[in-house]
Amino acid sequence: MTQRPDPKYDSKRAPNGVPSRGAESGPHFLARASQFLAASLDYENTLVTVAELALPYLGSWCIVDVLEPDGSMRRLGIVHPDPLKEKRARRLKEGWPPGRDDPIGLPRAIRSRATELIPSVSDEMLVDFAVSHENLEDLRALGIGSVVVVPLIARDQVLGAITFVSGHAGHQYTEWDVELAEDLAARCSIALDNARLFRDLEAARTAAAKLNEQLVVSSIRQQELAEEAQDANQAKSRFLATMSHEIRTPLNAIVGYAELLEREIAGPLTAGQKKYLERLTASSGHLIGLIDNILDLSRVESGRMTLNRESIAAQRSIAGAVALIEPQAGSAGVKIETECLDAGSLYLGDEDRVRQILVILLSNAVKFTEPGGTITVSCGTSTTPDEEAALVGDGPWTFIRVADTGIGISETEAETVFQPFVQTDPGNTRKQGGAGLGLAIGLELARRMGGDLTLRSAAGDGSCFTVWLPGSAA
Repeated sequence: MTQRPDPKYDSKRAPNGVPSRGAESGPHFLARASQFLAASLDYENTLVTVAELALPYLGSWCIVDVLEPDGSMRRLGIVHPDPLKEKRARRLKEGWPPGRDDPIGLPRAIRSRATELIPSVSDEMLVDFAVSHENLEDLRALGIGSVVVVPLIARDQVLGAITFVSGHAGHQYTEWDVELAEDLAARCSIALDNARLFRDLEAARTAAAKLNEQLVVSSIRQQELAEEAQDANQAKSRFLATMSHEIRTPLNAIVGYAELLEREIAGPLTAGQKKYLERLTASSGHLIGLIDNILDLSRVESGRMTLNRESIAAQRSIAGAVALIEPQAGSAGVKIETECLDAGSLYLGDEDRVRQILVILLSNAVKFTEPGGTITVSCGTSTTPDEEAALVGDGPWTFIRVADTGIGISETEAETVFQPFVQTDPGNTRKQGGAGLGLAIGLELARRMGGDLTLRSAAGDGSCFTVWLPGSAA
């Protein structure tokens, strides 16, 4: 705003006839107001204080309203310099909040976005302004002559409004009063915007500090949980090792005495006794197998199992596993076929453990394939493994697939099939035997060797398990 010389404000009297504060001129007042605004970030109290400073220049009382970021309006204060009328001003502030359709104040400034001057306010207007009889009486008592509504605008956003009110009908605002009010409003707008930005920044800092504290606490808790899980896993491993040892001791005795009976060292056996002895021997062997599986799973999960890393032909591992399972498959009426066209497919891993994985897969395939069905074992090398395979690196990867024509696995069952002690078909599994540990062991072994074990299947349409292992050059 272009500053005008002395005629605008002299040192003793403003153009509207209201005495000034001592020798303070308009420019001096604006400078003083700017100092107040710059010295505080408590914009609510500061705005009210600055509005109070302006009263000797701009009438007898004023209303200060702000528009919150959420769109709600709030009346910060109604300031009146007469101590005898302060009580009415406070009561008017509490009982006369800004409303969307108000014809004066902030609601009007939001709509117009410009300074508005009402040269003379009639009693009929006061009736329209008031929301209650008590409001009307207070407005009449405070006195209203002329009104100037100045919006507080920063960055093209209405932040609030200051409404200056002259105290008697004979006092009307002039062009100079409006310019002073607009100049003051511009400074208040910048201060209000800065204060809100600072408040938002402080809120963001507080939120960030709180979030950081939560992350630290969460990290510590995660570490504690990891340590607790490790302790629990070690305790589980110790328990399994101890219990397995305790179970093996009497079980070995049972197996030993069964062998002595089978050799008829204590005397000849009848046909019925031999039949019972065969069942005893089979059950003992099955129990030993379960104990071995539990110990294997415990050792693999705890990382105590040592795995070799050698370059082995996939076809050799397949042949070894098939040779072990063929008698079982023959008894079940299931045919095993191999289709390794690439005899040069090599993997890096532990040959014994890969054979163990294949025996698990083949054994399961035999259990869940009806007589007359077929199990196909194939192998090869690929640089594009199954999408579900959790592999690290670009490959190449050597794969060994075991596909059957059995009962298949549903999509729901496939989500849990690799978990320990989970069985896809409890009724059939109980019929065939098993504890639900084989696939969990196979998965852990494959991953410990840097590979993975994946499944593709559908209920009633057979299953296809694929062992993925790091490939090896010849």
